[in-house]
Amino acid sequence: MKLVVYGPQKRLGAWLEDGIIVDLNYAYTALLESKGEERACAKAYANVPSYLLAFIEEGEAGLKAAAKAIAYAKKAKVSAKGEQLLFKDCDVKFHAPLPSTDSRIAMAGANFYDHSTDVSKMFGQPTSIEEIRKQVKDGKYNAWGFWKQARNVVDPDECIPYPARTQRLDYEVEVAAVLGKKGKDIEEDKGEDYIYGYTIVNDLSIRDGGRMAGPDGFFFGKNFDGCAPMGPCIVTKDEIGDVYKLKLKQTVNGKIRQNGSMESMIRKYPWWITWISRDMYLYPGDIVCGGTCSGTALDTSPVVEGKTKPDNFLKVGDVLEAEVPGIGKLHTTIVAKK
Repeated sequence: MKLVVYGPQKRLGAWLEDGIIVDLNYAYTALLESKGEERACAKAYANVPSYLLAFIEEGEAGLKAAAKAIAYAKKAKVSAKGEQLLFKDCDVKFHAPLPSTDSRIAMAGANFYDHSTDVSKMFGQPTSIEEIRKQVKDGKYNAWGFWKQARNVVDPDECIPYPARTQRLDYEVEVAAVLGKKGKDIEEDKGEDYIYGYTIVNDLSIRDGGRMAGPDGFFFGKNFDGCAPMGPCIVTKDEIGDVYKLKLKQTVNGKIRQNGSMESMIRKYPWWITWISRDMYLYPGDIVCGGTCSGTALDTSPVVEGKTKPDNFLKVGDVLEAEVPGIGKLHTTIVAKK
C-alpha cells in the first residue's frame, strides 16, 4: 500500500495506481455506516486513524482494515452522507510522509561500496571495493552516521532556501526505512520485522569545510531548514519486494547525477537497526536512511588545495528529482534565501 499525507488537514490517504487518493479514515467510516454499525466514526478512528503515526502503530490490523476501506471506496465513491472518499492526486497537495516531528531520522554514513570508494579517493587513500569488502568481513570497516532533525523535513515539490553560509550545497538520494514497532537491543535477525515501509529522503548537505562537513562541523553541515526533502509516499514493505534490488537516480535540471543501485549497500537495514538500538528504544515512526550511491557533487568535484571546486554543487534555481522505482519521484527546487 502506498500511504500519503495530503490536503490542508494533513490526512492519511492511500495512493492508487490510477492516480486516485482514497481517504482511508473517511472510507472506513463510510464502510461501517453502510453496515449499520453504531458509533461508526469512533470505531473508524480507532482502527483506521486519519493521522499517519497512529495508523502505523495499528500495524497489520490497520492495513487489513484499510484494504477493506479501499475496496468499498472504489465502488461507493462517496459516503451515504455525501462525503467525498476519492480524490485525484493532481488536485491535492502532498505533504512529507513524516510520521511525527518526534520521529528520529538516523542516517547511515558511507554505506555504499561505490560511494565509499569515491570518498576514500578524496581523502587521498584510494580504496577498492574488494578492499572495503575485506574490511567489512574482518570487522575493520567502521560504522558511522548522524541524525537529521525531523523539523528540517520538507514536503515533495517544495522550494528550499539556499543556506547563506555555503557555496557547496550537495545532494544524496536515499531510501529510508520507516519503523513500525518499538524495540531496544534488537537482534539483527529480527531487525527486518521492525520495518513498516520505505520512502525517499534527499540528504542535502553543506560541504564547504574541507571534504565532508560545513565550516561549523558535521552536525550543522547536515541540519538546516529544508535539508531533508521526503516523499512522496511510504510504501509498505510487502509491496516493495527485495528493497536491495531497487535502483536509485538523481537528476539536477534533467541531467543524471546519481544512477546507482541498492545492491551496492554495504550494511543492510537490520544491521543498522541493531546498531542504533543498543541501549536505546526505537519507536514506530523512527526512520533509518541507508546511505547513497556514487555521483554526489562531493564525489565528482576535484579537490584543489584542500577544498572541493564548487562547479558540480547545487545553485539557486536548480531542480532536483530523486527517483526510486516502486516508491516514486521526489521533486525539490533550490531558491534564494529571502
